[in-house]
Amino acid sequence: MKKIFLPAFIILLIFIGVLSCEKDDICPPDSAITPNLVIRFYDADNPQETKLVNNIRIIGVGQETDAWPLSTTDSVAIPLKSFANSSSFVFIMDSAIDETGSETGVIDTLTFNYGTEEVFISRGCGYVSYYNNLGYTPDSGTEGWVSRLRIISTDIENQNQAHVQIFH
Repeated sequence: MKKIFLPAFIILLIFIGVLSCEKDDICPPDSAITPNLVIRFYDADNPQETKLVNNIRIIGVGQETDAWPLSTTDSVAIPLKSFANSSSFVFIMDSAIDETGSETGVIDTLTFNYGTEEVFISRGCGYVSYYNNLGYTPDSGTEGWVSRLRIISTDIENQNQAHVQIFH
C-alpha cells in the first residue's frame, strides 16, 4: 500500500503544481506604447506635397529639454502629456542660436487639446494612454511660419500614421 501511495502523492503534487502556474506576462514590444502625436509638414502652395522644415526644433512649453531636437525633416512624432488635457509646444523653424545666446529662428506656438483614456493592456504591459477628440489652439500673439493646420485623425491610438498636417 505504501508503494502505491508515494507515487500517487508525487503525481498529485506535480498535477497541482502544473495547474497553479499562470501564463507568462510577456508584453509584445509595440503593444504597451503610449502613442506620440505624429505631424507631417506640407507645402502651403502645393498641399499634396510634403515639405521639409529646415532646422526645426520643438520645445514643450515649460520643459527644459526639446521634444524634438534640431533637424531637417518632413515629419515629427512628439509626446503629449498623458495626465493633462492639453500640451503646448514651441515650433521653431530655421532654429539657430546667435552669439548672444538668443534664438534666431521663426517661432510658432501651438496648443493641442485632447481627452485621455487609460487602457489596460495586460499584467505584463500595464496601461497605455490613448488620446481622443484632438483639437488645437494657435498662439494668437505671434505670426510665425505655420500658415494652417489640419487634423487628420482626432483619435490617437497608434503612431503608424500622421494625425496632423501643418502647411507652411
